Amino acid sequence: MGRIVYAAAMSHVLHPPYYEKNVGPHGKRMVEELIAVVRDMGRELAARRPDALVVIADDHLNVFSFDAVPAMCVRIGRSVSRMAQEGAIEFDRALDGLAAPLDHAFLSPLTVLHGDRAMTPLVPFWVNCFVAPLPSARRCFAAGQHIARVVADGPWNVGVIATGGLSHFPELSLARVGESDPEFDRRVVGWMERGDHASLTALTTKELHATGSHELLNWMVLLGAVAPARARVRFFGEMGRIDLAALAWDH
Repeated sequence: MGRIVYAAAMSHVLHPPYYEKNVGPHGKRMVEELIAVVRDMGRELAARRPDALVVIADDHLNVFSFDAVPAMCVRIGRSVSRMAQEGAIEFDRALDGLAAPLDHAFLSPLTVLHGDRAMTPLVPFWVNCFVAPLPSARRCFAAGQHIARVVADGPWNVGVIATGGLSHFPELSLARVGESDPEFDRRVVGWMERGDHASLTALTTKELHATGSHELLNWMVLLGAVAPARARVRFFGEMGRIDLAALAWDH
């Protein structure tokens, strides 16, 4: 019988020079603090010795295009070709040389989590967080419950990681680039600490869009997989341009 041996969620903004350029020295320091916490979480992950790592994240139109965006998608295979991008921004240029056609939402946390250790076999789980119609929070939670059942029915010990957020660019509007919604972020993190999954699954697509919390859908999948466990907050920071967090679940 398989089991989930490690579960965590974290922001995937792990490129300090980008935030030094766009936010200032305090942005760089905050991202460096987050990186230190995620690196420590990686050591905890390694100690649990998972056979595979399910990574739940979104795609910034690097893998899928507007004419074919699934609500959710699981990658199945043994090998992949490297993704190359012309004119990539700083986040995705950091992926040069990595042997996977995945967005920075997947790979920037993985490189920090694993450090110089061998990469755990990956099961990428994409969630559509940007292109309407989006899956609901309740549907994402149900997908996580299904992941938990699949793991329990199998022979493997599995880690589950979700990435993204917290709030940034409310309403995905260029006019609101540089804004976040710290009040909303404090509320949802509190719900995770208390295991208040009813409030989390009741969040509407409109609420997530208005607050810039679209990537919370990735976290909803993980919450379904670990419910009814409560979160431990390892890091929380209000940067202004984006709020950052790293949480873990004892499961």
